[in-house]
Parts: sequence; C-alpha cells; structure tokens
Amino acid sequence: MVAKIRQSSANSPSPKKPVVGEIDTSPPFQSVKDAVSLFGEGAVSSEKPVIKKAKPYFAQSIWAKESQLHLARKELQKLKEQLKNAETTKAQVLVELEKAKRVVEDLSQKLEALIKSRESAIQSTDVSKTRAKQLKEEKCGDLDGTNGSWKEELETAVKSYASVVTELDVAKQELSKIRQGYDLSSEARVSAFKQAAEAEDAMKANNKRASELSKEILAVMESIDQVNTQSVQAHLLQEETQAKQNVLRQSYEAALEESKRNLLDLKKEFNPGLTKNLELQLTETMNEISVLQEQLENRKKSDLDSLKSVTLDLDDAKESLQKVAGQEESLRAIVEALRMDLENVKGEHTALKEKEFKTVSFVENLRVELQKSESELEAYLAEESKARGASEEMIWKLNQLLTETENARRETQDRKNEAAQLKMEAVVTKLVLEDAEIKLKAALQEVEVAKTAEASALEQIRVLSVRTSDSGSSTCESGARITISREEFESLVHKVEESDKFADMKVDAAKAQVEATKVSENEVLKRLEETQKEIEDMKTETQEVLKRAEMAEAAKRAVENELRKWREREQKKVAEAASKLLAETQMAAELSPQHYRIQKQNSLPKVEMKKLEKGKVSVSKKVLLPNMSAIFHRKNNHVGGGPSS
Repeated sequence: MVAKIRQSSANSPSPKKPVVGEIDTSPPFQSVKDAVSLFGEGAVSSEKPVIKKAKPYFAQSIWAKESQLHLARKELQKLKEQLKNAETTKAQVLVELEKAKRVVEDLSQKLEALIKSRESAIQSTDVSKTRAKQLKEEKCGDLDGTNGSWKEELETAVKSYASVVTELDVAKQELSKIRQGYDLSSEARVSAFKQAAEAEDAMKANNKRASELSKEILAVMESIDQVNTQSVQAHLLQEETQAKQNVLRQSYEAALEESKRNLLDLKKEFNPGLTKNLELQLTETMNEISVLQEQLENRKKSDLDSLKSVTLDLDDAKESLQKVAGQEESLRAIVEALRMDLENVKGEHTALKEKEFKTVSFVENLRVELQKSESELEAYLAEESKARGASEEMIWKLNQLLTETENARRETQDRKNEAAQLKMEAVVTKLVLEDAEIKLKAALQEVEVAKTAEASALEQIRVLSVRTSDSGSSTCESGARITISREEFESLVHKVEESDKFADMKVDAAKAQVEATKVSENEVLKRLEETQKEIEDMKTETQEVLKRAEMAEAAKRAVENELRKWREREQKKVAEAASKLLAETQMAAELSPQHYRIQKQNSLPKVEMKKLEKGKVSVSKKVLLPNMSAIFHRKNNHVGGGPSS
C-alpha cells in the first residue's frame, strides 16, 4: 500500500518547533504512531518481559516458603507430642521411684528388726555360755556334790542353746531374703533414676528443638511477608506500565502470547525439578527412618545381652547362697551330733573323773594350736582385705575410664551434628548460588536483547537521517512528508540509554549476589573442614580411652583371678587345719573312752571354726555383690552409650 499522507504543521504539538527531518511514508509507515512504536518497541519490550518473568519467580518463592512453613509446623507438632510422651514417662518413673523408696524403707525397718532379734539371740547365747562356764567351775569345785542338779541344769542349758541356734538360723534366712529384696529394690531404684534422667534429657532436647523451630517459623513468616510485599510492588509496577501502554497494547498482543507460552514452558520445566527435590527429600527421610530402626534394633539387642548377663550374675549369687545354706545344714548336723555325744557322755561321767587330770594338758595343747590357727586366719583375712581394697581401686579407675569414654562419645556425636548442619548450610548455599547464576544468565540475555534492540534502533535512525538528507528535494515534489521534532528524537535516545543503564544495574546486582554466595560457600566449607578435623581428633581420643579401658578391664580380671586362687588356697589350708584338729581329737578319744571334757572343749573350736568359715563366706559374698553391682552399672553404661557411637 503506497498511501501518501501529508503531515501538516497543524497536527504537530507546536507549530514553532524546529523541523528535524521529513520521513517518506512509501515504506510501511502509515503514521507517526507507527514510527514511534517502532522506535520505542525495543525499550518497552525489553522491560515488559522482566515484569512478566517476575510472576513465576515470586510464586515459586512463595510456594517454597509456604511448604517450608508447613513442614516446620508438622515437625513442631511431632516434637510437642514427643515432649508430652517424655513428661508422661517422667511422671511414671517418679511414681515407680516413690514405690521403690517405700519398699526400701520397709526393708530397712525389717532389717533393723532382724538385727535386733539377732543381737538378742547372741546375748542369749552368751548367757548360756556363761552359765555353762559357771556349771563347769561348780563341777570342778564340787565333784562329789550335787550331780543330779548339775545334770538338770546342763540339760536346760543345752535346750536353751538349741532353741537359740534355731532362732538364729531363722533370723539368718530372713536376713538373706531381705538382702535379696533390698538388692532388687536398689537395682530398680537405679534404673528408675536413669529413666528419669533420660526423660529429662529428652525433654530438654525437645524444648531446644521446639524453640529453634519457632524461630525458623518466625523467620519464614517474615520472609513470606517480604515476598508478598515484593509481589505487591511488582503487581503495582505492572499495572502502572499497563496503564501507560494501553495505547500500544494491540501491537504487543503477539509478544504477550509468546511470553505466556514461555511462562507455561518454564512452569513445565520447573515442575520436574520440584518433584526431583521432593523425591530426594523423601529418600533422605526414608534413609533416616531406616537408620533409626537399625539403632532401635541394636538397642534391643544390647538390652537383651545385658539382661542375660545380669541373669547369669544372679545365678552365680544363688549358687553362692546355696553353698552358704549347705554350710548352715552342716552346722546343724554338727549340733545334732553334739547332742548325741552329750547323751552318751552322761553315762560315762563317773569314769571321766579319773582321766580328767591326764586330758587337761592335752586340752591346753589344743587351745594353743587353735590360737595359732586363729592368728593365721586373721592374717589371711587382713591380706584379703588389702587385696579387696586394691580391686576396688581398680574398679573405681575402670568406672572413671568408662565415664571418660562416654563423654568422648557424646562430644563426637555433637561434632557429627555440627557437621551435618554445616553440610546442610553448604547445600543451601549451593542452591542459592545456582539460583543467582540463573538470574545472572537471564540478566545477561536481557542485556543482549536490549543491545540488539538499541543497535536496531540506532541503525533505523541512521537510515532515516540518511534518507532525510538524500530525499529533501524529492519529498518537496511528492508532497507527502512526516516531521519529527528534536524532543521526540531525544526522548527516544534517552529511553535507549535508560534501558542500557537498567540492564547494567541488573547485571551488577546479579554479579554481586553471586560473589556473596561464593564467599559464604567458602566460609561454610572451611567450617566443615574444621569440624571434620575435630571429629577425627575425637575419634582418636575415644580409641585411646577405649584401649585404656580394655587394659584396666584385663588388670581387673587378673586381680580377681589372683583373689580367687588365694581364697581357694586359704580354704584348703583351713580345711586341712580342721581335719588335723579332728584327727587329733579322734586320737584323744581312742586313748580314753571317757572323753566328755575333751569333746566339749573340741566341739567349741569346731563351732568357732565353722563360724569363721561362715564369716569368710559372708565376706566373699560381700565382695561378690559389689562386683555384681559394678558389672551391672558398667553394662548399663554400655547400653546407654551404644547407639550414640
């Protein structure tokens, strides 16, 4: 179409404006609006897609922040539930602890009552012994006197002594039962204290985690508010630009359609990445769940092992108690034998008077030997106490090493947690860096588009200026001329310069953001390396502590073996001494059939030797019970620190 329209001076904004040039409308220019739209299309089109591209970015950031907020709220709810469970378990443990305290008080009262009954029984035995001594002195003073009254008093003393012995046996049995109950209650109390401490630690950790999550939620809410304000500002800017360019909207419908298509393509390209991120998060959570399940199984296995070891220790204790009961039965048999001997001796009392002076010297010799054996036994007991003190010191050192290993394990766990946090920060910085690089690429593309638009506009202006200079005379003949004022030309050039400046500013901002993210990433990597070095140092320290603990355990075992061998040797020596004394008493009985006085003097050392043996067994039992409690405490510590390692 070759329509020629003459642009008169009346149509111009002011008739006195200087004429810059005349444009021939023989090319596809129909009016001044078309030319202005052609010159201003580069700047406006370079600005408008930026606003269009801001919508999906803001929507994406808002959606990501809202999803983070939703996940944080879910995690906060879970932590609140865990906190409630920890509080309920703590209340249950406190109730069980109160029950255990009551049981301990009842057992202590029963123990005091039994101790009192035992003391009364011991006093009655002492009274009977003093009565027997008095009878013996009276018998020595008056041999031909009141034999009948002496026999009756002797029988009553024997009966009272037998009743006291039975009461003492019953009291000992009740005391052993009370000790067993007290040990069980003390173990339950220790376990209750440990459960309460674990519940308090869990509650503190949950409180800390809840406070951290609340802070993160507040930060996310603030960032969402900022994003909303930015999106509102972007929408306001878009509305202003649309209000200014309503006249040019028809010419940009095609560009708008293309931008919408690009937006749909970007959304389609964005959704797979989001699903991949969600799948990665899902796999990470599944891995964490599997790790927690493995830790739970390991904890169950360690609990079963500790329970088996404790049952074995209890079986050993039961065996030792059965041995003590067997010794008590042997003492009862000895008492019965003494009663039978006493009845037999009553008939031989008259013949015993003749052999009395001969057996006195023999009895004195036996007493001297008994005193020697007692002194040797006391020396052996002193050595045993020294060895037991050394073993207790070794146990204390072992417990100290175990506490050091537990502290080292906790420190390594803290370092691991810090390393995991630093890794998460590094991942976040990488994502931010990738986002900044994407923004930088988009800004560079926009700059390239603006430069191409600027070059095309300058080329067109140059062509138009050349045409105006060349076709000055021809336009006068044709009569179709279009004039452009200097202000319009300067406004077009100013728009081009502003678009260049805006593009440069965007590029500089994107570069600065990329540099800042790189610096933060380097700092995070340095911190991560430092934490890894600290973790390695902690691992070496824990290995050294474990080696020391193993050495201490081996030393403890060696000491226990030496103590056990020494006890066996001492028991053999005591048994040999007792058999020797029995053999000598039998020889004395063969020499004189009237051996009442000898048997009576010899039966007392037997009873004393049995008491000493029983005291030795009780001492070994006392040594065994602290060893059992130390083993149980060590295994509990091992179970508590197993999963954290």
